[in-house]
Amino acid sequence: MKKAIVVFKGWGSTNSFYRDFLEGLDAEIIFSEDLYQRNLDDFQEVIAFGWSMGTLDCIRFLRDKKIEKSILIAPTLDFTKTTRALIIKKMIKRLKVEKDGCLRDFIELNFSSSSKFEDYLGEYFEDILKIPDEDLVNGLNKLIEDEVVREKSYQNPLIILGTKDRVIPEENSKDVIEDFPNAVVYSINGGHNLIYEEREKVYLYIKRYLGS
Repeated sequence: MKKAIVVFKGWGSTNSFYRDFLEGLDAEIIFSEDLYQRNLDDFQEVIAFGWSMGTLDCIRFLRDKKIEKSILIAPTLDFTKTTRALIIKKMIKRLKVEKDGCLRDFIELNFSSSSKFEDYLGEYFEDILKIPDEDLVNGLNKLIEDEVVREKSYQNPLIILGTKDRVIPEENSKDVIEDFPNAVVYSINGGHNLIYEEREKVYLYIKRYLGS
C-alpha cells in the first residue's frame, strides 16, 4: 500500500528531526509546506502527523480532508490557554537579539531529562540555528493569534501527552481530547519533546495504532 505521512512541524524543529523519527514507517514523508506540490490522491492511505504548534494546522487538515488516521503529539487548540501572550512576545524580542540563547532555553524547556536535552542539542541545534528568523517569528506570532474552533468529531486520532510537559501541559490538551471522543490517548512520563525524549515508547504506540 502506498502511504504518505503529512507532517505539521512544531516550532523551531527541522525536517531532519522528523525524517529520523518516521523513516521506519514505510511511508513517504510530505511536509505541510510542500502540500501544494503534491496530489494526495496518488496515495492509498494518508496519515496526518502533528507535534505542538503543528497540531493547530494538523487538526484543521484532518477535519477538512477527512483523514482516517492521524497522530497528535502534545496537541492544542489554543496555545495561550496556558501560556500568556506576553511571554511569547518577550521571546520574539529576545529572538531578534539573541537567537542562540533564545532557542537553547526554549529547547531545554522541552525536556524533562537534561541528558536527552544535551543529546538533542548535539544532533540538531546546528540545523535549528539555520531556520530563518522570519519563520521563527511568524511561528511565535501564530501561537499568539491562532485558535482552532471547537468541533466534535468522531475520527479517532492517536493523541500522546507528556505528564511533565511544560510547554503544552496536559490541561491544555483536554479540549482536543473532548473534541475527539474516539481518540486513542496515551500519557507518557516525559516532557514536551516526547518524540526524542521517549522515542521508543512513542514509536511503539504509533506502530500499534497504525497496525504495522
